[in-house]
Amino acid sequence: MLLKADLHIHSNHSDGKSSVREILKSAIAKGLDVISITDHDTLNGSLEAIEIVREEHLPIKVIRGVEISTAQGHLLSYGISVEIDRGIDLIEAVKLVRDLGGITSLAHPFQFYRHGAIRLKFFKVVDCIEVFNARSLPIFNRISNFFCKVYKKGKTAGSDAHKAEFVGYGIVLINANSSDEKSILNALKNCQCKVKGKISAKNVFWRF
Repeated sequence: MLLKADLHIHSNHSDGKSSVREILKSAIAKGLDVISITDHDTLNGSLEAIEIVREEHLPIKVIRGVEISTAQGHLLSYGISVEIDRGIDLIEAVKLVRDLGGITSLAHPFQFYRHGAIRLKFFKVVDCIEVFNARSLPIFNRISNFFCKVYKKGKTAGSDAHKAEFVGYGIVLINANSSDEKSILNALKNCQCKVKGKISAKNVFWRF
């Protein structure tokens, strides 16, 4: 089963401009099978999306997600239901997420000005690395992909959209056994996927 997913999206539960409902509408219109709303340090966006999809029987799967603001950089976490305190040590956060049954991915690595992790020891401990971020410059995505291969990690990708119109700019195609969350996370961790996307100046510099 090949699933088209955007695994890095922000809603107005953190610093995004669009509502969860607007994000879902955009994702469905663009033919996505899976999304994860990864707001900063809160699960509220992804949990609201899951509730809307369930109640309205929408044709999309939502993975629980959050972007944790660790002391050493931003860390994407998937598949957990407990929020982790911001400012925590990154390695400790990885251990906590793993204990909670989730997986982790370094968010926009090397982009130090956006709190991307830069020390290689962090690449060794996570489950995955975000190798395509639609708001990163191509050089950072290429370097991230290189070290993903070096350390034999899983891959994630996402639009890092802060407005609904940019949802789908970063895509990971997941070869999963089924569309349930556990199968999707296992496929990501085992690198049963490939990524694609586009860099748009409008998305990169959306604040301006």
